[in-house]
Amino acid sequence: MIKNLKDKVKKVGVMPLCLLIFGIFVFSGLKPVKAEVNQEFHRPLFHLTPQAEWMSDMQRPIYINGVHHLYYLYNEDFSWGGNGTEWAHATSTDLVHWTRQPVAIHKYGGNPAGDPWTGSTVVDTNNTAGFGKDAVIALVTMPYNGQSTHLWYSTDNGNSYKYHGMVQNNPTGSADFRDPKIIWHEETKKWVMLLAERDKVGFYTSSNLKDWAYTSSFVRNDIGITECPDMFQLNVDGNKNNKKWVLMIGGNGFNYGLTTGTSYFVGDFNGTGFHAETNVNWLERGADSYTGVTWDAPYTEGNYRYFISWMNNWNYARKLPWETFNGNASVVREIHLTSTLHDGYKLAQKPVWNLLSNFNETINLAGKNVYKDQENIFKDFHGLSYAIEAKIDVADLTSGKFGFALRDGNGQHTDITYDKNIQELVFDRKNSGEIIDVPEFTRKQKVIVKPKEGKIKLDILVDRGTVELFINDSEHIFSNIIFPKITSDGLRLWTDGHVYLEYLKIRDTNKLTIN
Repeated sequence: MIKNLKDKVKKVGVMPLCLLIFGIFVFSGLKPVKAEVNQEFHRPLFHLTPQAEWMSDMQRPIYINGVHHLYYLYNEDFSWGGNGTEWAHATSTDLVHWTRQPVAIHKYGGNPAGDPWTGSTVVDTNNTAGFGKDAVIALVTMPYNGQSTHLWYSTDNGNSYKYHGMVQNNPTGSADFRDPKIIWHEETKKWVMLLAERDKVGFYTSSNLKDWAYTSSFVRNDIGITECPDMFQLNVDGNKNNKKWVLMIGGNGFNYGLTTGTSYFVGDFNGTGFHAETNVNWLERGADSYTGVTWDAPYTEGNYRYFISWMNNWNYARKLPWETFNGNASVVREIHLTSTLHDGYKLAQKPVWNLLSNFNETINLAGKNVYKDQENIFKDFHGLSYAIEAKIDVADLTSGKFGFALRDGNGQHTDITYDKNIQELVFDRKNSGEIIDVPEFTRKQKVIVKPKEGKIKLDILVDRGTVELFINDSEHIFSNIIFPKITSDGLRLWTDGHVYLEYLKIRDTNKLTIN
């Protein structure tokens, strides 16, 4: 049945459904693990990974008493074909180092509704649901009556949950009634639930997190089947007197030359319905950022939120090479709402502020010219996990094309190329190593990058089997997974003319243990 459903989804060009999700076995985060695990060729060092089996959807984290609680789906039985997901749990105080905790919501734990799928958590500060002040409430999709919404509650700060029961029956009986996202709307003193309902996001309100009333829908017919919605309010350009609401929706960008990812709209929300002021935007151009979730903390003061996503793509997720695990999360990012002169409101992302403080600076160049056919300036550099920060003059001091070849060696290389004549940047992984032979993996990813004062800025995170590229202070982003040989550890900068590096820094993790 699942295979037939996936085939149908592929034919219409939309994303596979959350009901197809498998999970992971255990979660290692960034804590030290056994040496043989760290030697796995593609396991990232500074990204969240499962110790074994399969990782999938991120669940929106919550912040309690200085601790960030992250939940995500995993399945300990993936390797032998078993199904059913659980809510794994990890905690962090700095969003770089994570500690694995016991499973928070178990699959098939004696409840009549099945296993827990995607949902979200909230802290019930005012005891509106009746489980106690500051109880943590999880609203979760479960496979009962097609898909329906069920309440779990925690009285130990989100470490473990008890099943309460179904709070929202599926009136359609269909498989497109899922991924509840819950927020508190202060102006109306109501809880608001967003649900993914095929081509729309449904809005519901409640005063007690148990009884829900439908209020409106936000309909789109250009982004495939909607999944994993999110909504939040942010200060525009950090101005607390100018706030806007952002509606984020997991979707398929095939109508926009993209694959699955996160779309978003900026506008207003009155407590019952969302009105978009912008057309659809996409968080990034890469292929591997899905089920993205955001959360905040009191100290963010509405100026930014945190963001994390699953670095994978349902068009090839089950075809990836793996030894003991499959899947990883993105790095935690800070997400801001900015106003632009020509493009209106935009969300900008950057890696969490303290990530690079855990790296060692190994190369620092300034005012460097690189010419066609000269010796590779990085011939002595070998690395599997590192960060590149570069500002490049693309005005008179650069001519033609130039590019970085990442994880270079054995005829393998992941290519980032910029052509100053047409202002186009291309991310190409067709020679990156073991290739997944589907268009979403082999297709070149392109974007127009306009220089700022004649320069472009590139921030690149390379972590064994992952590459995250942030362009012009996160104006454009690419997240992609790759599968090179462990010995493909070189770095190369090339040009067919000449290129001027205003500065270039490399920070290396190869000699650093993050724990």
